[in-house]
Amino acid sequence: MKWATLVLLISCMGLAQAQTYPTRPIRMVVPQPAGGTMDTVMRALGEQLSRQMGQQFVIDNRGGANGLIAGELVAKSAPDGYTMIYTSNSLANNQLVMEKPPFDMLRDYAPVTLVVRSGGYNVVIHPQVPAQTFKELLELSRSGRAQIHYGSGGVGNSQHLLGELINKRAGAKFVHVPYKGLAPVITAVISNEIQLAFASALTVVQHIKGGRLRALATSGAKRWQGLPDVPTLSEAGMPGFVYDPAWHAMFAPAAPPRVIVERMHAEVVKALTSPRMRETMELGGHTPIGSTPSEFRQFLEGYLKEMALLAKETGVKPL
Repeated sequence: MKWATLVLLISCMGLAQAQTYPTRPIRMVVPQPAGGTMDTVMRALGEQLSRQMGQQFVIDNRGGANGLIAGELVAKSAPDGYTMIYTSNSLANNQLVMEKPPFDMLRDYAPVTLVVRSGGYNVVIHPQVPAQTFKELLELSRSGRAQIHYGSGGVGNSQHLLGELINKRAGAKFVHVPYKGLAPVITAVISNEIQLAFASALTVVQHIKGGRLRALATSGAKRWQGLPDVPTLSEAGMPGFVYDPAWHAMFAPAAPPRVIVERMHAEVVKALTSPRMRETMELGGHTPIGSTPSEFRQFLEGYLKEMALLAKETGVKPL
């Protein structure tokens, strides 16, 4: 068989594979308990993708260990396009705070697409904490009159780093408590098990409006339109401070067929334009992205370098 004929045959086989994929349900692993931000967005996205692609997207919630349980499971899965992971930047942070992480985001995963970027975290406290502003919270923490515990989804994730950056730069004495995901963190603040959390708007806005949580600030560059009276951290006592590293993305296990990755990327881009997804993005303060796999890999490389510097500044020790 001539070389040109062989290349054409392989190309046609790949095209046929992309056109028939998927032929069975797709398992989408989410490294967070049900009810968290990632889970909420992925369920909306999964419903839309199911309509577009004609197969069910099965959400598999695997919280714990800052995503390591889910991450290792997917990294060791067959790269056939039927097991993928929908995760946040916190999973990538494991490489920054572990001496021997069980997987490498650039080696053991194939980037599919950067789905959304978020505008920062809301700083929320239990209403019984005697602080009406972020400055008062800082003063309370510095004074030693009350110990302020804050929760995160695990050691080294983005909320943990934010808490330690505030400790470092503003002289706060917040004490970190790791949980299995953001949903249990919010539950813990509402019950006053801990006093403070850094959370996306989507997970806390109803609790804020219902009086179960008090919002003091947002870590993004600008105020969120859903809570226009809540100042930025820069406005609230930390001039020039902006922290908005949060993103959601889709990965496949390393070395899947390129045509499958390209098909999934194209379907996600299409899904992000649907009315349901636009509503979910607006409610959560997310910005839809839908970058190509190569664009996303470049972004991820830059993100890991940037966050490595922040991890070094905070002094978060490798596990």
